[in-house]
This record gives sequence, C-alpha cells and structure tokens, in this order.
Amino acid sequence: MSERSIFSNLVRQPDGAFGATYGAFLLQSALQPIFCERADGRLQIAAFKGLIRASAGDMPCSPTEFFERVPEDERMAVDGLCRSLHILNAGALGRRQAALIVHFHAGLYTTPQAIRQEVEWLRLAAHEAGLPPARIACEIRERPQDDLDRLVPFAARLRDSGFAIAIDNYTGEDRDLERLKRLKPQFVTFDTAWLRSFVENSAGLALLRVVIGQFAEKGIRAIVGGIEEPEMIALCRDMGGPLMQGYLLARPEPAPTSFNLTFPEGEDEPAHTPAAAAPPGFPAAENRAVRAVRQFGRRGT
Repeated sequence: MSERSIFSNLVRQPDGAFGATYGAFLLQSALQPIFCERADGRLQIAAFKGLIRASAGDMPCSPTEFFERVPEDERMAVDGLCRSLHILNAGALGRRQAALIVHFHAGLYTTPQAIRQEVEWLRLAAHEAGLPPARIACEIRERPQDDLDRLVPFAARLRDSGFAIAIDNYTGEDRDLERLKRLKPQFVTFDTAWLRSFVENSAGLALLRVVIGQFAEKGIRAIVGGIEEPEMIALCRDMGGPLMQGYLLARPEPAPTSFNLTFPEGEDEPAHTPAAAAPPGFPAAENRAVRAVRQFGRRGT
C-alpha cells in the first residue's frame, strides 16, 4: 500500500459510514463515548474512542489478529488507514465539541519521513472530516520494546501540527511520570488495575482527587475506564469528576452510530442521567448488592 493509494482503500457503505478494504478484510470503525458529568448529574459526551473492527466475509477478526496478518512493510499505512476511518466517521456525526481519541502503534513512526508522512495523512483526514486537529487526540501507547526517546519527537511533531496527545495505562510510576513530562498529553487514561487499589479507602480516593486536580491545572483531562456499575460513578465523583468510559454508560457502536439520538449535543437537549435506565438497545445494569470492596470493571472497553 503506497502513500498515494491509502485513501483509495476507503469505501462509503450503503448506510453512509466510511469503511475500508484491505485484501480479504473489511475494516469498520466503532466509536465508544467518553463522558463528563454535568453539575446536574446528567451525562454529556466529551470524547469518542476509535476502535477498529475487522472481518473477512462473515467472520470477525480481533484487531490484534488482524494486524499480525499485515506484512511488516504495510503496517504503518494500514495503521494510518484505521485512524482515517475513525476521523471520517466521527466527523460525520457533526458534533461541535466532542474530541476523538485515536490509537497509534507508536513504534512504527521512528524516522522523520515516517512522522512527516503520518502527520500529512492525519491533517488530510481531519480536513475531509471537518474536524479541527485540536479535537483529535493521538494516543501514544508505549509498549515495553518502545524507546521513549524516539516517541518524544513524534509527539512533538503532532503537537506542533495542532493535534492533542493522549497516553493510557497510567499508574503513577516513575516511567509514567517521565511519559507525562516528555509527551505532554492532554488526556491520560488510568490503568484500571492500579485504580482499584486506590478506591478501597478514603485515603486512596483523596490521593486520586489530588492527582486529578493537578492534572486539571496542567490542562490534562483524566479518564477512568471500566465503568460497569452505578457505584463506580459515585467513586468518580469522589475523585473529583474525571471523564468516564465503560459498558454501563455506552457500548462501542459501529459507524454510523445512534449517539446523536441517545446523547444529543446542546444545552437545551435532554441528556442521560447515570442512574436512569440504560439507553434503548443496551442491556440494563444488574441490580447488585454493594460489596465491601468496590472495583472497576475488568471487561475492558
């Protein structure tokens, strides 16, 4: 797949959503909302997370399995193609404020040419979608084999081009503090296993409240994932109101999504309340007794 041909793989599906073909695979974009809670307790979409869905015929294929089948010399182009899908489908929603978080296999972008090319593709996709670059957050997910020194120039080039930066699996360890300092993100997603160890007592919640407050002072929005029970929303309030993502609030939906109907944008429009019934088509949360130790969901998003 050459630089000139990447967008030729895009297809407009009958329902209006953008998809892409790659060999025998159909690539589709799924979006999952990330919410903030208003002062009146109602939910509002603050961002979307882009998730790729791959299938061959009627057989779905996990993203990990799909990328393992992509030849190494084409992975960078296919990685960029997936982000283009998310950007185009998020732009089609026409929302005026919500950000979009798109994932990067950051270790693929290690040369000035690769970085420049990817930034050009991002800018082109953003222009076509009508999304300002500042509303597109590039999630730089560091793998054990990645070199932070090589990720920093990539993040700097993205920022210089107007894009936001996101990092995930934050645990407050020295390595994460270094990532925070050098990558300068605008979104930070907490590691859910690490978070569980802090929400078991008031001292841990107080510490999280301090961390989230310090993030806010630096213009960083904290994200708590794995929201699967109503009590988790109360815990987030105790932390100081981070952004929230999880199956209780909204499941990922392939584009075109129903989110403009279920969570309309605008001050005068109705918004869902966390304690209310689940949106139509989604299973209602189970009624469960409050446990002695409250935990964030393990299912993942």
